[in-house]
Amino acid sequence: MTHRNLELNKEYLDPNEDEMARSLIEHQKALLGRTYAPGGYRRDFHAKTQAAVRGLLICEPNLDERLRFGVFREPRSWPVWIRFSNAGELAGRDSKRDARGMALKLVGVEGEKLLESHRDAQTQDFLFFSPPTFFTPDAQSFSEFIQIYHSHSLIRLSWYLIGHFRIAWIILKSLRLHSNLLELMYYSATPYMLGPRAVKHVLRPHKPATSKMPRRAPENFLRQRLKEDLARSEARFDFLIQFQADPYRTPVEDAAFEWKERDAPYHKVATLVIPSQTFDSPEQRQFGENLSMNPWHCLADHRPIGNVNRMRKKLYEAISGFRRERNAVSVEEPTLQSFERFGGSFLPETQRVMEARGES
Repeated sequence: MTHRNLELNKEYLDPNEDEMARSLIEHQKALLGRTYAPGGYRRDFHAKTQAAVRGLLICEPNLDERLRFGVFREPRSWPVWIRFSNAGELAGRDSKRDARGMALKLVGVEGEKLLESHRDAQTQDFLFFSPPTFFTPDAQSFSEFIQIYHSHSLIRLSWYLIGHFRIAWIILKSLRLHSNLLELMYYSATPYMLGPRAVKHVLRPHKPATSKMPRRAPENFLRQRLKEDLARSEARFDFLIQFQADPYRTPVEDAAFEWKERDAPYHKVATLVIPSQTFDSPEQRQFGENLSMNPWHCLADHRPIGNVNRMRKKLYEAISGFRRERNAVSVEEPTLQSFERFGGSFLPETQRVMEARGES
C-alpha cells in the first residue's frame, strides 16, 4: 500500500492486515505440526537457542529530554536475560549462512505492558537481528514469501524471487557466515516508538571483529566461542537509538528500507554489560529455550509500529501459545530470583559501575 503524503511518527494501516495474519498463523501452525512431535516443538523462527546469559543494561545519565522515556527515563541499571539465537527455522549447523538474533528481557520493569496476557509482568523485551532491515518490506509480502517458501516448490520460489528482486537481494545479503556472536552489530530492523517519536534500536559491540571462521567448524562453534569468551572476560554493547528523520528516507511502513546513520544518527542511551560467567548447564539451556521474547511485551513508551510489527503481534502470540501448549510448558516471566538460580547476583556489578561513575 503506497502513501504519497507521509508524516513523521505516523503509521498507515492496511485494511487487509487481519486476514493476512490469520492466514499466516494457520500456515505456521500446520507447518510446526508436520515438523515436530509434541514436547519438542521449537520456535517457527529463531529455532536454535545458542545461549541464555545474564546481563545488565546501564542507562546513561544526563540524557537529552527526547530520549528519556520508558526504561531510559532515569539513569538506573536493569538486570537482563539475553537470548542469542540463529534466525533459521531449523536448528542447523552454525557454519551455515544465516542471520543471528539477540533478544533482551529486562527484569524488574514496573508499569502496564501492551500484551494483554502479560499486562502486569515486570519485564520488558527488546528484539534484535544481525541484518539492519527486515527481509520483506511489508506484512503482505512476508506472508506471501513464507507460504511460497514452505510449498517446497523450487519453481514457485524461483519465479517469486525473480519477480521480487528486492526481497531476493535482501535475503542474499542477510544470510551470512558469522564467526563470533559478541562481535556483531544487532538491529531492531523494524521501528518502534520512544515516547512520541518513531525510532529504531541498535546494539554496537565493544569487542572488535577479529574472529575468523574455523577451518572445520563444529556444529555448535558459536556457542563454544561464546562460552570461551565469557569465561575470560565481560562483553559490552552500546544501546543506540535512531530517530525517524524523514518519512521517506526513514519510513515506518517499509521494513526493508534501512535507516542509514547519515540520515538518522545514533544516540547512545545505555550500555549492555554481559559479565564473565558460565551458562551452558542443561537447566540453563532449557530456561533459555522456554523464554518468550515478543516485541509487543513492552511499555507503551516502546510500542512497536509499522505493518510488519502489527503482523508480528498476532503471529507471536498465536504461535507462542500453540508451541507452549504442545510442549506442556507454562508461561512464566523471569523474576530477579531467576538470576540467583543460575549463579548470578547483580549487586556487585551494579556497585562497581556506580563507583566507576562516581555515584556512590
